[in-house]
Amino acid sequence: MQIKRKILAYGTRVLDLNILSVSLLLGLYLYAPVTPAVSFTELIYIKIELVNLLAFLILLYTWNRIFYHFGLYQKRRLDNQLKEWFDIFKAVSFSALALAVTSFFFWSHYVNPNVILVFWGGSLLLLIPARTLVRFFLVYLRSHGRNLRHIVFVGSGPRAQTVAQKLLKRRDLGYRFLGFVDDNFLVSASHPVDVKDRLCDLETFPSFLEHHVVDEVFIVLPIKSYYEKITEVLELCQELGVICRVPSDWFKFKISDHASYVADGVPIFSMQTGTHRFQDSLWLKRLLDIFLSSFMILLFAPLMLLIATSIKLSSSGPVLFRQERIGYNRRRFKMLKFRTMIKDAETMVEKLEHLNESDGPTFKIKNDPRITPLGHFLRRTSLDELPQLFNILSGDMSIVGPRPLPLRDVEGFTERWHKRRFSMRPGLTCLWQINGRNELSFWEWMRLDLEYIDNWSISLDLKIMFKTVPTIIKATGQ
Repeated sequence: MQIKRKILAYGTRVLDLNILSVSLLLGLYLYAPVTPAVSFTELIYIKIELVNLLAFLILLYTWNRIFYHFGLYQKRRLDNQLKEWFDIFKAVSFSALALAVTSFFFWSHYVNPNVILVFWGGSLLLLIPARTLVRFFLVYLRSHGRNLRHIVFVGSGPRAQTVAQKLLKRRDLGYRFLGFVDDNFLVSASHPVDVKDRLCDLETFPSFLEHHVVDEVFIVLPIKSYYEKITEVLELCQELGVICRVPSDWFKFKISDHASYVADGVPIFSMQTGTHRFQDSLWLKRLLDIFLSSFMILLFAPLMLLIATSIKLSSSGPVLFRQERIGYNRRRFKMLKFRTMIKDAETMVEKLEHLNESDGPTFKIKNDPRITPLGHFLRRTSLDELPQLFNILSGDMSIVGPRPLPLRDVEGFTERWHKRRFSMRPGLTCLWQINGRNELSFWEWMRLDLEYIDNWSISLDLKIMFKTVPTIIKATGQ
């Protein structure tokens, strides 16, 4: 998730409430019975009493819930602008009703029908242009290559091509088309499928999805003849944590989250793992990552300089160890660590395979002969992980999340459900860190990662952070 997009999306809440508040003040200024001949500034300071403040806070909360009820804080990539305007009209109308009810109990001497009418009209006149500007700004970002989503179409028939054309011609959606997946690509003159757009067949699609960057999968296959295949693809996407959209609403799956959209008259059903707050609050997780990583980089800069100098003086080789890891939705990145092993230690893995003590595809040796004396100390204290703060700041990692694994370990996964861990940005620490760390089996480690993803919240992240500190102090790392 791009932090700018999420901040902008959540910023609309503040925008909406400010516009509603200004419209109310305008109505009071023009028509409030007890405030004749006062300036707008004087009006703001009239009767700021505890009961009035409490009533206003309740009103703000009510307005927020009304706008949320009408879907104005949900993702609207696939919605047209007229629908958003109509939803604003309904939300403002109910907000005016909420103002009337609140005024009856608290502000009967201040609010009359004229005030409510100005509030209703002013809110509409301000909110619709404001929301339109926000939408235009999002379109501008997507049109210039920001916040793009990599999509695949399962199916290549006329209907699939029609849906693809309708979605891809709308640059505001920000989709990057990868290609079609099908067993029988049509080659007729009326609906040809270009060779470069043919990704693979349905049998090899699971392997393709597991090894490529795919953010969304659109299934557009004939339902009657491909029902079982559609079901398999849905289950595959659910297992891997990839958002799946289908032009139907009758599939019944035990999934955590789903939503329906309409794009140019085409009904789209979306499914994804995780709770509603999983997608709605990830922007806050990213904001927290940026703040904490920036703070800790500044705080530990002298210590990192000292460690870097010590590594350089104590053994030959680079200060930093860079290794390609698998991140969010299988995106690859270079993870940074302070070097704790001898130079070219990775080339010795095959010779040491017989010493591997891990019960899974990971490679672990308790007393690894490749680790330097200083490296043992850095690993026990987890100080070797400090450079990953730069990975967090750049967006490849998070403070809390499943640990990023090397390509070797990922290729050794024997269960597909293990790969659902890639549906969350990898992190420095997670549940495994505070529940046994190196003593856990590989299977328990994977189970805890998925438990974290399925129950994620900001409060859970904070809890894990606080519990990680004493774990690090105990110096039990390897």
